[in-house]
Amino acid sequence: MYRMLPAMSAELSQPLGPVLKTVPASLRDSQCVVTVGDRTTLAVAKSGCEPHLAIVDFKTRRHQQLSADERQALARICADRVLRVRNPAGGITRELWDAVASTAEQRTRTRIEVDGEEDLATLAVLALCPDDSQVLYGQPGEGLVHLSLGPELRQRARTFLDRMKEN
Repeated sequence: MYRMLPAMSAELSQPLGPVLKTVPASLRDSQCVVTVGDRTTLAVAKSGCEPHLAIVDFKTRRHQQLSADERQALARICADRVLRVRNPAGGITRELWDAVASTAEQRTRTRIEVDGEEDLATLAVLALCPDDSQVLYGQPGEGLVHLSLGPELRQRARTFLDRMKEN
């Protein structure tokens, strides 16, 4: 559905918000917490807050597989509803988009397991999830990016999506 243009790579690698070293305690009071990435999802769950939507691919930095213990821990997070989708690096498939959209509408705790990459899933989350959702994703080598979703962030995500090549 969407494919990142090579010229956008550097721009999309920049954090969309503040980078934190720890999970904010305020997440426990949030109506909707969304995590993108395995390490981020594990960190949020370890802090005592189960996400409403977790998007994972069971690896970190594209190639490094998780340990068996980490895989088991992820399998317990958002286990009410599990969706499995295919998604390539640098893209957002219709499968991934529809999985995020259905979760945003139903508000059922859901884990989306991606066969491939979840690297751009944050853009789908920002475009589709409700305002005031707390969105967290990993910034490699730096920490967690924490976003409170509102109209400005939604528009920023849509601007990125509009610039991407549609398949």
